[in-house]
Amino acid sequence: MKVTAEIVREIIDKKDIIVEFQPIYSLNTQKYIGLEALSRGRYGDEIISPYFLFEYAKKDNNLTALDRVCREKAMRAFSAESSAPSLFINFETTVLNGEVSGNGEILKTAAENHISPENIVIELNESRVKDPYNLMMFVDYYRTNGFLIALDNVSAGSDTINRIMLINPDIIKIDRAIVSQINTNKYNQEVFRSIIGTAKQIGAMTVAEGVETADEVITCMILGVDYFQGFYFQKPEQFNYLFSSDARMKVEEAAQRLNISTKKNPTVVNMMVESYKRTIYELVNRLSCMTHEDYDAELRAYVDEHKEIECAFLIDKKGFQITHTVMSSDSQVLEGYYPAPLGVNHDIKNYFYAIKEQIEDPFISGWYISNATGNSCKTISSKFYNKNGEMIVVCIDLKKM
Repeated sequence: MKVTAEIVREIIDKKDIIVEFQPIYSLNTQKYIGLEALSRGRYGDEIISPYFLFEYAKKDNNLTALDRVCREKAMRAFSAESSAPSLFINFETTVLNGEVSGNGEILKTAAENHISPENIVIELNESRVKDPYNLMMFVDYYRTNGFLIALDNVSAGSDTINRIMLINPDIIKIDRAIVSQINTNKYNQEVFRSIIGTAKQIGAMTVAEGVETADEVITCMILGVDYFQGFYFQKPEQFNYLFSSDARMKVEEAAQRLNISTKKNPTVVNMMVESYKRTIYELVNRLSCMTHEDYDAELRAYVDEHKEIECAFLIDKKGFQITHTVMSSDSQVLEGYYPAPLGVNHDIKNYFYAIKEQIEDPFISGWYISNATGNSCKTISSKFYNKNGEMIVVCIDLKKM
């Protein structure tokens, strides 16, 4: 069937919109953290894709009306399912061009459907907005009223950082173009890593969009993404299937496959090693230009910045500990255990000996059970030379996340 502006206009007038939902998934908790609402038109027995629906609505100056109908349908369906988590809704940002932002339509629709703003994430594609000021007014209005803001389709390009800083989003959704084949594409890995780094700086969560293979999921996980969305986990579905036992079994199966793949995949092993190296080398670089008096404070700052670190300490060239053992603020130390104190000797420990004798740098241990916390840990060590030319060994214990 050939889609026309008249057909799309009739769909909008009759509100003949089908809404499906795609889960956004946390690998760590094996739970849905949100559902993105995706709209399609229906004309008789025909389904009209979102592309044609919105393209013809735009040509017919009907974007605002279509956007509202899609949002109303999504919230109505969402409110009817009490077990559903947060709702992600797309906002057609081109309607902000030349219009007054923050008119309260989304807030009104949420109230009518008894949905708290805290349970709604508004997804924005900032690149379509010609008036940045109007966009900022929109973001400020809805954020003030309790909604979360997500920046959608974040990809490569010189304006990526500017987009993120303009919106200061709560969630950054990394575009499928970057996620696709990321397990073999080094350029995509670097872009992905850069976006993750920026997100951490502003305190935003990240979602890898459009994941379709286990290798893509595993690679994104190693690079530090928080959540996933894509056909690998589940295609968009209506609620009657989305929360069925079949869907839940599918999620559990996906988690099991990921665990198996992680253990066997050589790409993952190599990426983990590179991740360990980056973590220790970054700390080494930061400490190398400091004086002894600043070491403890810098260790504290670095441990607080990295959730994967359980503790950190420094050792001098003779094996004596020259700082306190700086523990993660969320570590639960076992009763009767005391972290290694200032002045204790580590000269027979493998993480010191391997560095001192230039056997391995960085030294990376296997996983073991920490005497301090009972957690699975891995010790990484490397060295730097202070201003007097004396070797200092840096040690960190990583938690299994």
